[in-house]
Amino acid sequence: MVVCPQPEAAEAGIEILRAGGNAVDAAIACGLAQTVVDPLMCGIAGFGSLAIYKPAESVHEYLDFHAPAPKAARPDMWADLVEGETRDGFGFVLKGQVNDLGYQSICVPASLRAYEMAHRAHGRLPWKAVCEPAIRWAEDGYFVRPAMYSFWLDEGTMGRASSADRLAYSASGRAMYCRPDGSPKRIGAPLRNLDYAATLRQIAEDGADVFYRGEIADRIVADMAAHGGLITKADLESYRPKRVAPLDGTYRGRRIATNQPPGGGIMLLEMLNILEQFDLAALGHNTPEFIRVVCETMKRATVDKDRLVGDPAFVDIPIDRLTSKVYAAELAEDIRHGVKAEVSRLQPADVVPKDTTHVSVVDADGNCVSMTHWTVCRTGWRVAGVRDSIAVLSMGGVEWSVSQGSSISMIVSEY
Repeated sequence: MVVCPQPEAAEAGIEILRAGGNAVDAAIACGLAQTVVDPLMCGIAGFGSLAIYKPAESVHEYLDFHAPAPKAARPDMWADLVEGETRDGFGFVLKGQVNDLGYQSICVPASLRAYEMAHRAHGRLPWKAVCEPAIRWAEDGYFVRPAMYSFWLDEGTMGRASSADRLAYSASGRAMYCRPDGSPKRIGAPLRNLDYAATLRQIAEDGADVFYRGEIADRIVADMAAHGGLITKADLESYRPKRVAPLDGTYRGRRIATNQPPGGGIMLLEMLNILEQFDLAALGHNTPEFIRVVCETMKRATVDKDRLVGDPAFVDIPIDRLTSKVYAAELAEDIRHGVKAEVSRLQPADVVPKDTTHVSVVDADGNCVSMTHWTVCRTGWRVAGVRDSIAVLSMGGVEWSVSQGSSISMIVSEY
């Protein structure tokens, strides 16, 4: 079984399962295809979190591939450009949107290294075979689907760049994704990305090292230097995803496993612990009281996340307290008595950003993969005059307040 929002990517995953691949092979094939057919949602230069469960081998682990800032980044480098913080707490608004668009905004690419690491540790088919479906979609083409077009029309939230601005930022992006008037191509328009196909074919032949240490890395670094970017060869060569154990909890007697901070799994466990204190079935699905309890639960977990959760490399996170059943019971008691939580940074009319995507795979042997990957990006990264058309991750998406003394590495590792 392969589940994801993009039909083309789901077909890629199914193709790999039918060829004898396991859940890891299929998930990576699906993820690579997603980077082709939905480039504002994810990319090989993005970030994410990947869970792998292989019961026959007693394997249950996560790959945490949150993207770091380049080593040249500094906490105060944009201090004079700050116009404000987005109300949702997931970014700052800077003059010229330099943290959202442009070469200085780009984080160290994380996703491709994680895809390959997962495949090397747990895949069954050759790496080249896993890459092939994505290459084919890029070469043969696909169509603008309604969901993708709807996101392309997103006007941006709370001062962020719009999807149209991201698509049209580079000449190659405009040529591929926009009509002559600069607006995004419409539903049903055919798309082919031959430049990205060539990049993927090189990665299929030579592995991720060509992107992080080899020819593509050299082009990236030269392009960065020519346009005031911050990424260096050392940034690319030194990046490694983290292999970590799941963060465990229980819900009504069932084990729950999720990702460690800076991922959002700790919020999930806190919410489930609170909801466990209520007889939700007795409340009635989607009744006013059911919705009130769920909303107040989500608000409390959000407040705790905002105050207490960050990059564990820089912040001491009270994991035991936030995942405690006793603490959850205290919060549930407040909800039961009608106490309202306030998430002051959000307004009722705020539009929630929608830029992420997911894939889940289960194979015939019971192996499971769950991967969320994301790119707050601009498309059509021009590398050394060659349109590799790589969607890249910007530093504009999730940032911790510099005034709180956090470092830029901590800021970007929350992506």
